[in-house]
Amino acid sequence: MLSEHYWFCQPHAAEYNRNWDFFAGMSEGEVRKRQQDDLFTGGRPTWEMKAGRFSREAASFTAKVHKGEGYRDPFNLFGRGGAGPKRAPEPEARNIGKIERNALAELDLDVNADGPKIRARYTELVRRLHPDSNGGDRAGEQRLQKVIRAYQSLRKAGMV
Repeated sequence: MLSEHYWFCQPHAAEYNRNWDFFAGMSEGEVRKRQQDDLFTGGRPTWEMKAGRFSREAASFTAKVHKGEGYRDPFNLFGRGGAGPKRAPEPEARNIGKIERNALAELDLDVNADGPKIRARYTELVRRLHPDSNGGDRAGEQRLQKVIRAYQSLRKAGMV
């Protein structure tokens, strides 16, 4: 056991460490390759993260594709005509911000609601929630205030 290690005092250990060269005996090309590998992997061993062509996973996948099982490309991402049903492209949703989206949700409307639909829904809610139309009952007053704020934010955004 004692012959496996050097037993230096602290000053001699420091001198030994200063003069020790990890790359001693390597060519310039080997040193560069080692430094390049350390840059990419941090000096750790790496392996490929895929199954080989002849592995059982690859064989299973190939068998399923040929039978028409397991592999679907409904959006034709891989250009093979997809096994799923063809869908008509969906119309693009309106690009609106979080405030407008929350305001539409407060009015119980979807994102694609247009100006007249927003105005009609606002009018309906104001008539239903206003205390004058409820015989002075103020139970819906908070909801009415939220509806008014939502409508004002939609007007400010130019959606009405």
